[in-house]
Amino acid sequence: MININFILLFFLQLCSVIIGHDRFLSLIPCDQVPVELLDCSITTDCVYGEELSSSCRTLNGSCLNANQKPVSWFQRSYICRYCYQVPLDDLACTHNVACRHHQNSNRYKSNCTIADNTQLCLGSRTFYRNIECNWTSGYKKWNALLLSIFVGGLGFDRFYLGHIKEAFGKIFSFGGLGIWTLIDSVLIACGYLT
Repeated sequence: MININFILLFFLQLCSVIIGHDRFLSLIPCDQVPVELLDCSITTDCVYGEELSSSCRTLNGSCLNANQKPVSWFQRSYICRYCYQVPLDDLACTHNVACRHHQNSNRYKSNCTIADNTQLCLGSRTFYRNIECNWTSGYKKWNALLLSIFVGGLGFDRFYLGHIKEAFGKIFSFGGLGIWTLIDSVLIACGYLT
């Protein structure tokens, strides 16, 4: 006769092995752990642009190192720079759709964060940055070019691009007797007039 305690003990050990094995399968590699879940010793006494290595500890358990072993301490490399010095391509910034490229103020204040949540940097990860205004009013360049070529003398291209004052000036001058229309067609084709 089989002892019930033996079966229960065997079942508990089997469950602990399965759960323990599953726990290791659910761990992510250490280089993919988000910065918010790390406690890293980053030095501020470094030369800008220098590549350094930091000792990091996971705050919520373990991660898998390069040998697929669960660890809580590991090394992560980073470039010595403050978060606001990260190139614009590596940032996630809010866009200002009211900004126009042809306006006097060519920059706008944007709220930016580091796009890659595994990248280490000095200082706050959320900051304001002055970004060059490159919004082109959201209209297609080719539509504006076709309007400029065919009905530019009536100012439809300027109305389409949102330049209302210039559109009325173009209407009342009959497209600058064709010269203004020709110039606008070239400016739109070059991408200068948006």
